[in-house]
Amino acid sequence: MAKSARRSAKGKSPAASPLSSSGSSTPSSQSGPLPPFTLAPNSLAPLLSVLPKEEVYLVHIDTSALELKKQTFIIPAITNLAIASLLTFRIYTGRNLYPALLASVVGLTDSLTVDTSTLSWSALAAVIARRTFPVLLDYFLFATFLPWLINFCRGPLRWRRSIGFRNQEIIVRRSQPSLSQNLERNRWIREDEAMRDKIVAAVTPDRLQKTAYLLVDADWDLDYAAMIKAHSLVDSPQKGSTPAPAPLPIDEFRTAVLVNTDNDGWIIWHVGDENTPEGRTRSKQRDQILAFKDKLSDMGHEDLFFRWVELIQYESTRPGGFTAERQQAAMVQAKQLFEDAGVDFAQFWSEVGGMEGFGEEEGEADWGVDELD
Repeated sequence: MAKSARRSAKGKSPAASPLSSSGSSTPSSQSGPLPPFTLAPNSLAPLLSVLPKEEVYLVHIDTSALELKKQTFIIPAITNLAIASLLTFRIYTGRNLYPALLASVVGLTDSLTVDTSTLSWSALAAVIARRTFPVLLDYFLFATFLPWLINFCRGPLRWRRSIGFRNQEIIVRRSQPSLSQNLERNRWIREDEAMRDKIVAAVTPDRLQKTAYLLVDADWDLDYAAMIKAHSLVDSPQKGSTPAPAPLPIDEFRTAVLVNTDNDGWIIWHVGDENTPEGRTRSKQRDQILAFKDKLSDMGHEDLFFRWVELIQYESTRPGGFTAERQQAAMVQAKQLFEDAGVDFAQFWSEVGGMEGFGEEEGEADWGVDELD
């Protein structure tokens, strides 16, 4: 993705081209999502429907050892148990303090009532300090540690109670607000190279060897509700629905990036698929097409690229498919387009690496229609 994305960032979409996107949107529905993204499958719709659309999501399957998963849960569990014990102790020891303080405030006589007129300034200061210190201490303890405890109960504890410990666990990471709040919706996929690099770094095989808790950092946090929902789709999806849908194979949650856009809705990039023979072929073709676009942009003929796109889309979507005859016809028309624009067709394709993979076999031609912006 990083290589292709950098190349795509070089081009500038012409306003007049029907296939170019506007300055504030993703590719139009005609051209589809920006490769290597594709439309998210309908099978993931129950999960995607509960995800906020402003964030970026990373999905993968955690296959680390069960013992490691248990250890990384036990440590925060013990820490939070200690916090709960401390807060409970303070509630117990302060059970008489705060009712008496409240009574003094409203003017009632209680065990803490003192006659300030009989006290010296030093004695009065000591009384105020003795009563202020526990209040400040309790405020610090509860303001600092109570949210921590609540988040643990609503997040990791609820997650583990729902799914337990498994050899294969679906992990969903959500971008931290500090990462996503400054992203310009729809445009960053094309233009923000730093963000793309952060995504690529977060889904590398070395990174994904770590178990879930160890993946939390300044840019990414675990989405526990989403992970519970994902496992429910694998285990017993949508109970009570008629007809009952079949459980999803866990492979549906293989390493992927999920992003929501205005024009295409949820789009997905299955990262691991890039390492398959088919994925490597698509990546090679995509890089070749992007090199094609960049070369024309440098020559001042980017409009020629979009005219070529329209030509290939027209020929490839006609009834009967993109046959060898139509491939040849498209080649002739493309050559004429280039010559009319004053571009040497043969020399141009030679400079961008030739046309290997674009129409060598009947019915399997891939002129890059699905890989275009």
